[in-house]
Amino acid sequence: MSLETLRARLDELDTELIKLLARRADIVADVWKWKAENGVPRIDPAREAALRERLLSQAQTLGLSRSAVSDVLDRIVGRSLR
Repeated sequence: MSLETLRARLDELDTELIKLLARRADIVADVWKWKAENGVPRIDPAREAALRERLLSQAQTLGLSRSAVSDVLDRIVGRSLR
């Protein structure tokens, strides 16, 4: 496989990641709206901890660095709390 082909595959994955982040942001907005309408606190530390542990476990199973994935999660979840 050529370098150009490999880079094209990476470009496709990067585009999909951006689309997924946009979809996630839309759903986060819906969650915030629901919580505001129902008097539920925006932040749920137990949910965030469970989510983090589940995703870090998946990352480890797939051979990814827990530390690196934790950094990514910090960015993604941190952005959704703003």
